[in-house]
Amino acid sequence: MTLHEVLAKIETGSLPRVLFVHGPETHWHDQIYRALKKRNSEDTLAEFNWSVFHGSKDFDLGPLLAELGVVAWGDGHKIVVLRDAELIPAAKMDELVSWIEQNPDSNSVTIFSNKVDKRLKYVKTLRQIGIEIDCQPIQGDQAVRYVLDLCTEQGKSMKRGTAELFLETVGTELLTIQNELEKLLALSGDREEITPDDIKSISCLAPGEIADRIIFQMTDFIVQKKRTEALNVLNMLMVAGEPALRILPVIERQLRLLLAAKTATANLDDVARQMGETNSYPLKKTKEHTKSYELQEIFRGFEAVLHADSELKLGVPGDQVLTDLIIKLT
Repeated sequence: MTLHEVLAKIETGSLPRVLFVHGPETHWHDQIYRALKKRNSEDTLAEFNWSVFHGSKDFDLGPLLAELGVVAWGDGHKIVVLRDAELIPAAKMDELVSWIEQNPDSNSVTIFSNKVDKRLKYVKTLRQIGIEIDCQPIQGDQAVRYVLDLCTEQGKSMKRGTAELFLETVGTELLTIQNELEKLLALSGDREEITPDDIKSISCLAPGEIADRIIFQMTDFIVQKKRTEALNVLNMLMVAGEPALRILPVIERQLRLLLAAKTATANLDDVARQMGETNSYPLKKTKEHTKSYELQEIFRGFEAVLHADSELKLGVPGDQVLTDLIIKLT
């Protein structure tokens, strides 16, 4: 089942009993999470029929199994979400998935994992009993086709060469593609075709340039809880015209580095490779500050990022949203 089919099923159909979402392209994870949250918001007893758990090496299965087995409130559906499942020991995941398999009438559960070892027993079982979405990065012709399809869905057209130029400009990270394409759609107005001139006008910083600019100074200040300094850098970025929807994923990446550095039991070089980082330097630099953070504080940070993403897409000014986010994180 494709991502679009799964999103449609969540929105209007019967909820999947087991949904297994894994892979490094976290934009797809976030799309599914938001769809589940939206479906729950339509429930008159939404607060009681929504449960989110975050994996850890000392994860307690008891509360999660209780939520899976409890009867939903009212006429709604109980939705249970497990994020960061890769942090839970395999033996405990075996126990969880075995319980789910043996209890076919349990509540709907979605398991998110940034990475998986497909040789593991619980992974094989999840792929059999659930709907699997493998969130892999897109490259080459697949990325070009993705852009062209998004244009078609919005009633626009783009030549292949223009799509290739677009990808050269913004990269192949899906969230960036989505955000930059939304800008192109607005820029093109009533015109059907998006042109190379449109693309040349949208980007202040290409993704490859961001690493060499001050944006990472800001994330360093955030992880050090230096609020004033981080806000000063944010102001510089805003004045320079850097879009808020390009800054937010970099802040989220810093939180992922912080969580990985906080919970890592393996060599950080290995952890960096598993995360798709080019080297372990960002993890080692972040490791120095992990003692200042409790896990729940980091998880609240992710919730704050999700809230910020929603506000930006609702049209709240970017400087206001990111200022509030940095204050929460520091």
